[in-house]
Amino acid sequence: MQHQSIAPAVRPVSRHRRRRQGGLEAIEFGLWSLLLMPPFIWMFISGMNFIRYNKAGDVTRSTAMMYIKGVDMTALGNQRIIARVASGLGLVVESGNAVVNNQGNGMVALSKVIFVDPACGCTNAGQYVLAERIYLGNRSLVINGVAVDSFSGPVPTAIWSAGTGQVSNYTTDSRARVSSDFTTLWGSSLGAGQFVYIVESFFKAGTGGAGEFDSNGTYTRVFM
Repeated sequence: MQHQSIAPAVRPVSRHRRRRQGGLEAIEFGLWSLLLMPPFIWMFISGMNFIRYNKAGDVTRSTAMMYIKGVDMTALGNQRIIARVASGLGLVVESGNAVVNNQGNGMVALSKVIFVDPACGCTNAGQYVLAERIYLGNRSLVINGVAVDSFSGPVPTAIWSAGTGQVSNYTTDSRARVSSDFTTLWGSSLGAGQFVYIVESFFKAGTGGAGEFDSNGTYTRVFM
């Protein structure tokens, strides 16, 4: 004997019920969107910051590789190479085929710091001094209301050549001494007459940033 299966009757949804439930999905989606929008915005900003920070690091490392190999970083042609690496970050190194240091939203500071022989009998014996400083980009760059400069200290303009970057009389002029921040960081790491190269990059951002300047800009540095 065959058994015939009987499908249960499906109770139809009334039109009145469908009308009352219509639009609930849209309301739920809207509420969830309000909750999820801030994290999505922050994720986007953080991603852009990460891209800028990586690019700033590329600029610093590329400049450092050229600087440590003895490339003349005061020459416009070499500065143009760094400007191409920094494309999109606002580093301006020229105007009318001439080097400029007062335009754009970026600056790269190159420094050579020497530890003076303690036995030299000179004014700066046993001191860290600035022997060279070269700027690429805007020397007057302001980030977060502060004029930025190398953490090794500002360059002593009275004994500094903007054209060559050289600091004269750095063993005998006390103005050539670097900041206490650098001295504290390096301590007795260098021997008599030894030196270290420093390359630092500063980039101002309209919105979003990374590093020391939070949402206002990006800072990276390399010691060699």
